Amino acid sequence: MRRGLVVAAALSLIASVALAQQVPRRRVGVNWREGVPQLDFRATDLADAEVREILRFGPEQRLVMRVYAYRANGEPITLAIRQCNVSFDPWLRTYHVQVQDERRDASVALGTEEAMLDRCLVARQLPLGRASDWREVRGESVYFAAVIELNPISPAEVQRIRRWLARPVGGGRVGGTAFFGSFVSLFVNRRIGEADRTLRFRSQSVRVR
Repeated sequence: MRRGLVVAAALSLIASVALAQQVPRRRVGVNWREGVPQLDFRATDLADAEVREILRFGPEQRLVMRVYAYRANGEPITLAIRQCNVSFDPWLRTYHVQVQDERRDASVALGTEEAMLDRCLVARQLPLGRASDWREVRGESVYFAAVIELNPISPAEVQRIRRWLARPVGGGRVGGTAFFGSFVSLFVNRRIGEADRTLRFRSQSVRVR
């Protein structure tokens, strides 16, 4: 029986790795600071001509960036979220952007479309989790995966995002296993049509320092 369990676990790991290869990859900059990874990447390719038109002429829109960390077997480690509420003032030719993440809730007026996309769809030194999230996996190989959405429309998803952003920094996980799903459940088997537009990708593997 023990041998059967080992074989099953090995097959599960192989299947998870094979499925992970189906998700597009892009290089993510990773710098470790006080035991926490700081990530750099761009996701401005979400904003094609149609998305830019929606942001320019529609009512307030939401751009939500979620970045997950996973062990090699697809087990989730931690999560970071950034939400941008974007509206365009046609008279002042200005984008009004409210940026919310775990550490801030700030509003800014931006004079160009590129400045707005840079603020909402580019991660610079984005901290992922707390040092305590990484102690148990120090020395292991991990990877990061991002899902960026325009107007996620699942009510349950929206509520989980709101609870996460409203919690105190370091206040622990919110949303349970539905929010911290496996890589396969969130990136491979996720249903299409849950947002107006979605971009998903995973990073290269890195060693936890």
